[in-house]
Amino acid sequence: MMIGLLLSVGGCAYHRVVVPVPNPPDQVYHPVKSSALGWGAMEQTSTATHCPTNLLSEVRVRTSFLQSLGTVLTLGLWQPATIEYRCSKVPTQVIEP
Repeated sequence: MMIGLLLSVGGCAYHRVVVPVPNPPDQVYHPVKSSALGWGAMEQTSTATHCPTNLLSEVRVRTSFLQSLGTVLTLGLWQPATIEYRCSKVPTQVIEP
């Protein structure tokens, strides 16, 4: 009963990286599933395939309860996560620092 209750609760860890002056053309987050094995020794490479400009305005990394449980049960050997990103458009002017 307790395991069923824990599985129904949606907990997650959430990390977010944003550029100081974002220039996003889209408001859609593009998800990518990623895994790391061997305590980070082997990591799956994720490619931002939806960005024709090769510019990112925001990156979010989410870990769900089940992904965290998998990490705990394997003692960190397997670490799954969901990465979401938003693309940026090409800047129209160069800002000098």
